[in-house]
Amino acid sequence: MLISFIMNTMDTFNIIYLWEVLNSKSRNIPKLLFSVFILSSVITISEDMKGNFIFVYIIDIIVIKIIYKKNLKHVVFGLLLTMLIGILLQLMLGLIINTFVSNYIIQGFIIESIIMVSLIIFSKVKSLNKYVMRNYPKFENINSNILIYFILTSSIYILVFKFLWNADNSIIKSNLLVTVGIISMLIIGQIFTYLYVAKVIKEKEKLKVSNEYNSVIEEIVEEIKQRQHDFINYKNTIRGIINVVDEKDVKEAIYNYIEDEDVYDTKINELIYIDNVVIRSIIYRNMCKSKKYNINFEYEIANNVLDDILSYHEISNILNNLLNNAFEEILKEECIEKNIKIKIFNQNKTSHLIITNQVSDPNNINLNEMFTRGYSNKDTGTRGYGLYNVQAIINYHKGNIKINVECGEIIFDIYFNNSSG
Repeated sequence: MLISFIMNTMDTFNIIYLWEVLNSKSRNIPKLLFSVFILSSVITISEDMKGNFIFVYIIDIIVIKIIYKKNLKHVVFGLLLTMLIGILLQLMLGLIINTFVSNYIIQGFIIESIIMVSLIIFSKVKSLNKYVMRNYPKFENINSNILIYFILTSSIYILVFKFLWNADNSIIKSNLLVTVGIISMLIIGQIFTYLYVAKVIKEKEKLKVSNEYNSVIEEIVEEIKQRQHDFINYKNTIRGIINVVDEKDVKEAIYNYIEDEDVYDTKINELIYIDNVVIRSIIYRNMCKSKKYNINFEYEIANNVLDDILSYHEISNILNNLLNNAFEEILKEECIEKNIKIKIFNQNKTSHLIITNQVSDPNNINLNEMFTRGYSNKDTGTRGYGLYNVQAIINYHKGNIKINVECGEIIFDIYFNNSSG
């Protein structure tokens, strides 16, 4: 029974570890070890009592669901897929190991050890890990009906294989090469179908966000054209000032005339050089808003800082939530200073998004609860989810957020270490 427990522990570890690698950017070692211990114990006891493997799988799903607090459909599909991959790896390695080792227990130990070491190396290699996390989409973005389809097909594959193995495993052992080929095609078909569906959903989401901001880009272009046309009026006005103002006062009069317009014109013209359409649009909208409410809005945007880390939708979510909160705070009567500043830049292989704004009452800011789901410092009954959503996006991409309150300002510094993969 001890040998059986050790083998089940190794197999369970490989399945859950692969599931974690494909579901999140960080490993939760305590949850992983706790899950492995519980499930390997249940599997060992079930095998000793000749229990049904379907019952064991149900227990696996329930335990993972409870410990990791994930959506049930996402857990089911993720575990079924990793089980299929695990079965394939075991069979492929079995083809090789079987020619050198005849003892079944030693074979199993070697196979599970190779899989375990390979998975750990895979999860630690930065380039591979980065590629998987960028191209393996989150289950949360997949329509429930489509996800159910993947769950059903994966379930059928595993059930058929398990029934054949339990009924007469000699059929599979004597046709290992054919079995490996069939399972490989089934898994590849599942993965490619899933990736295709996810890609279509991602493209639709990107198109939706792009369409949403295209109208804003057109507004920017039209405003720039209008200001180019207004240049003629500026010349005529300056000519008029020269004609009606004393020579000694001309310089000051012209300077005062162009000062206010010059600042805003510069900000508008600089928008052209922001490559990211979402960032450009959000900056423009907030510039218009700041002009309406007489707020000093400044920005410094470097290109290609967040593009490889966040999607259009995620950039929109983070920027809009933080800037909306900044404007709400600035527009309070108690807030005397009206300054908002946004900076996006790279420094020492770290991508930064910093938003700074004045606060009406620094003592009313609870940094410990600010990102709690539903937290709000507004009127009773108001629920806040904006900052909670921002935190979720940052955590998913293995980023960090630092908040400081100093000199009557609150500073949000969101940063991603690009060297960590």
